[in-house]
Amino acid sequence: MKSLIIDGYVDEPACFGVPPYVSPYVRYCAGVLLSHGYELKYATCDTWRGMRGETAEAVASSDLTLVIMGLTVPGRYRGGSPLTKRELEEIAGLRRRGLLILGGPIRHGYAMRGGVSAKRIFPDGIDLLALGDPEASLDIFCKTGEWTDDALMPYDRLDEAAVAGAGVMRLHPSYPNVIAEMELSRGCDRQDSPGIKCSFCTEGRGGPYQERSRAGVAAEVASLYSEGVRAFRLGRCSNILAWGGERTPHGYRPNSSRVEELYRAIREAAPDPRMLHTDNCNPATVARFPDESASCVEAIAKFNTEGDGLSLGIECLDPAVREANGLKVSLDEAIAAVRLINEAGGARRTPRSMPSLLPGINFLSGLAGETKESFLWNRRFLEALLEKGLIVRRINIRRVMVFPGTELEGLLAANPPRAGERDYRRWKEWVRREVDPVMLERVAPLGTVTPGVILEERSGNVIFGRPLGSYPPLIGVASERHEPGERLDVMVTDWGSRSLTAVPWPLDINRCSRTELTALPGIGKARAENIASGRPYRSRDDIKRALEALDAPGLSEKLLPYFCPSEPESNIRKAPAVALALLDDIKGGVGL
Repeated sequence: MKSLIIDGYVDEPACFGVPPYVSPYVRYCAGVLLSHGYELKYATCDTWRGMRGETAEAVASSDLTLVIMGLTVPGRYRGGSPLTKRELEEIAGLRRRGLLILGGPIRHGYAMRGGVSAKRIFPDGIDLLALGDPEASLDIFCKTGEWTDDALMPYDRLDEAAVAGAGVMRLHPSYPNVIAEMELSRGCDRQDSPGIKCSFCTEGRGGPYQERSRAGVAAEVASLYSEGVRAFRLGRCSNILAWGGERTPHGYRPNSSRVEELYRAIREAAPDPRMLHTDNCNPATVARFPDESASCVEAIAKFNTEGDGLSLGIECLDPAVREANGLKVSLDEAIAAVRLINEAGGARRTPRSMPSLLPGINFLSGLAGETKESFLWNRRFLEALLEKGLIVRRINIRRVMVFPGTELEGLLAANPPRAGERDYRRWKEWVRREVDPVMLERVAPLGTVTPGVILEERSGNVIFGRPLGSYPPLIGVASERHEPGERLDVMVTDWGSRSLTAVPWPLDINRCSRTELTALPGIGKARAENIASGRPYRSRDDIKRALEALDAPGLSEKLLPYFCPSEPESNIRKAPAVALALLDDIKGGVGL
């Protein structure tokens, strides 16, 4: 039997699967199919667009085609473009194909942007729709030939599927520059508190809150690591601080010993990761259990890789909106949560590295009862962070997507938002203009080294790229010498509103271009020419004397860390160009 998985990408509050991320859905379903003896092929929706004919042939030759897709918190994507309803209909309309199954968060409804109501879809030609865990429905179908649309996969069986499906990562077009999105829990930890949940929530609709075992997570990490995966994010989890914790009437009390055991097991399974990050954190947990939360944050910062972030669902700090929509924290509690994470996780492992673990902020517009004054409450919060010298890793602002069956659907009918589009845009523009640049400078001051930036596209003398990471910064590297596909260590020279400027690091003073020299802080065209005319430099002392001769107090000390006399060859590691995943020999014939 032959099967094909088409990865249409997913984006949920507690699961991301747009490149370079690969969602657990894909790996679990691959493991199920392989464990039942299917030959497996895999294609992303970007592969589909680029090779419609070849992919259509793969669909035609497959007995079973599974499409995974769905966005419940849509954003802007650089790594790929999620599958659209029209493209799904195109696949469903192929004249020659086997059974077509649809699964993923698309079960909640379809929309490609925030600020609109999602629509339930069941396009003509779709044979089976998974309303629960697609891997569970698929497993039952492979065993019995019967379809159960709302099945849930027990975690012991899911652990087996996760290990079996790890090899599908090699088929991704971006491999080995891929990130495995890891699952720690299902559902929302807040749903265990009667009557308390966010009005817009879809996470709590898939069943009770459950946690995966440490052993199961570590076994999957070990399997992925053996397949060459070096980047992991513990993103499929509503609240990292709840994992392993104790349920109380006030929420889950964090257990730092359990969290540290989890991270230790992951690092034993993946001893040298390029990236180990996490995502979601309930700010109310931090505010209500500060001592226990601080210990957990310290444990995470001990084992993770730099540049990590805890995403705090602040949403809106207007007390009226908070009460109407069941939101998590007040303004004072939000400030306290940010301060605690800064103090417990914000240290830098080296003077030039990024902070180990910082908070990220999520704001949501369009909730029931919102007015233009609601944005002033959010603004007061950010102004307080600026005044107190606190740092947030990034700030996400989006419009809510309204899904059928959520409490928000009914609330909006009775209490619609009264803020206008102009109010929303003014608020967002203020954040991008007044807050983002300051926070970016605090996160990555001059001289910060960012390793492993994957170069993506060129614009004139600047080539843009990002490191593997959770919400990594966009970095414009001033250099004509490097090409897309290379992986490069860089040092920060400047900041924009939401991006960094950098040069290759260490910068070979004898071979670097004038473009690279000019990008350094305090160096214009004339000083760049003076430095270039003094070549060759044979030692750091030579470089220091040349910089001191520029006659700018303090400039030598600022610039010397950027340079070396000769560039180590190990600085540049050629990554494979993004190509189609057409492999034939993975896991007994996995490939397209």
